[in-house]
Amino acid sequence: MKDDINPQGANASENAHDENASPQAMGKFLLDDQGDWIQDPEAAPGSRSDMAGMHQQPFKDDRSLRSESVQQRVLRVKAARNPLLEAAQPLLRALSDMPEQISDISQVELLKNMLKSQINLFSIVCDEVNIPWKKMAIVRYCLCTALDEAAHATPWGLEAGWSQSNLLNYFEGDNDGGNKFFLLIGRLSMNPNEFADVLEVLLRILGLGFEGRYSIIEDGDRQLTKIRQRLLTLIQSTRNTTQSILSPHGLQPPGPVLREKNIIPVRLTALCAGVLIASTFIWFKYSLLKRLDGITSEIYAMHNIKVTTPQLKIRLRLAVLLRNEIKKQLLSVDENQKQSKVVLNGDSLFLSGSTSVQPEMAKIIKRVAHEVRRVNGEVLIVGHTDATPIHRPGLPNNIVLSQKRAAEVARYFIAAGLPEDKVKVEGAGSSQPLASNNTAQGRAKNRRVEFFVTY
Repeated sequence: MKDDINPQGANASENAHDENASPQAMGKFLLDDQGDWIQDPEAAPGSRSDMAGMHQQPFKDDRSLRSESVQQRVLRVKAARNPLLEAAQPLLRALSDMPEQISDISQVELLKNMLKSQINLFSIVCDEVNIPWKKMAIVRYCLCTALDEAAHATPWGLEAGWSQSNLLNYFEGDNDGGNKFFLLIGRLSMNPNEFADVLEVLLRILGLGFEGRYSIIEDGDRQLTKIRQRLLTLIQSTRNTTQSILSPHGLQPPGPVLREKNIIPVRLTALCAGVLIASTFIWFKYSLLKRLDGITSEIYAMHNIKVTTPQLKIRLRLAVLLRNEIKKQLLSVDENQKQSKVVLNGDSLFLSGSTSVQPEMAKIIKRVAHEVRRVNGEVLIVGHTDATPIHRPGLPNNIVLSQKRAAEVARYFIAAGLPEDKVKVEGAGSSQPLASNNTAQGRAKNRRVEFFVTY
């Protein structure tokens, strides 16, 4: 059949993937098996020498290194209190100034190439000022992760498919930066004195809005605040705030220090102090009583002020609402501050060649539709198929099949009370595959319905 799935084949594929997983995918990125940092970058895969050959070709000639702008940047980095932070400043500014809108989607590739060039230049500047390779690699990994998240959170990032050719995969061959960013923080925090400069850069990245895996975790904002506070405490603890003595080379006078004799009796001093305190109290008391009437009138006037309590913006929490279905692998959810993306497995949603939603999945769609109506969101529903041709009455091709399946899902949103002008339907057919259509597992993954909720 068109929509069958072979469980045994899927297990074999997963086992093969585990056997061929890279060291970074197994959690061994930037570290050896004993938990020590790699000391020999030339002997390690993905080291500076390897990466320079792969991604630093635009900057490898001596003329670019001798250029005025690069040399000025090297001098600034050398003079900075934290050279690593100064070297990362252009990329941090790019992260903070990530555009919300790009009118021409073709300019996204220009932006990506510029960021790649800046990351290459960051690596070379670190090398010029003798910053340890391991520190540079950690910061580069985290900057790529943060820049990818910021771009993916924008409408143009989704439209251009930024996540399919992101910076982290280009430089590090990895796609799990949202989790490993915080694993790095945990390991670096065990030795804050050595990695204080790296932790300071990571704190700046968190301060610019990076959320990683905590963007879809309930109460993630509070946990991120705790992490930032912990990082700030660690960084401050590594700085020597003890002031030096006033005169380190001062000469002590010879002989014992003589104490001066008290000329004024202690009782007279106490009496004068008491009189001064009493006089000061009486004066301030008089001044306060003099202004009491005016202050009282102002307090009574404040009772008539109407205070409007700002309403908190309601956010979708589809990852929490559909956590049971996610565990059953019936669907997947990807959420950020402005958009929620839900991918429904086509095999669990429709029968082979059918455009009618199965009853158990209809309940899930209704729950999502009511949640979207609660936040007054807009929905774009996109149907996808595999590349297997179909010839049935009323279904001449996969484009028509995907359009009708998307329209069937849209009917549930409209029935839930969402206005028709806020529900859009598209049929992509087999034009946007997630996996190869040469295997049953790949075709099953390509058969899906996605909807994007914007609010």
